[in-house]
Amino acid sequence: MKIDNNRPNFDTTPAGKVEATRTSELKAGAKAHPSATDKVSVSSGAQLANNAIEAAKNASDIRSEVVERAKALLASGKLGDDTKRLADALINGLLSNQ
Repeated sequence: MKIDNNRPNFDTTPAGKVEATRTSELKAGAKAHPSATDKVSVSSGAQLANNAIEAAKNASDIRSEVVERAKALLASGKLGDDTKRLADALINGLLSNQ
């Protein structure tokens, strides 16, 4: 919008016509420079982050060795026998996360 002498002067070109003009200009530009190509490079840090995300997605949520160890401790009576120690650990864990 251009204001000239306190009177607005609106651009009356329809938006579709502007977009069509831009598209045709881009196509014409691509024909004029056929050897020009786009190139994307990803930093090693971004590649590492992507690999970590993919590994986390593919990892199992259940660790079978931990489950087996807990089952063995429960069967031997060593797991869950000290309720005060368990309560203290839970409370300390909650307080340390704040």
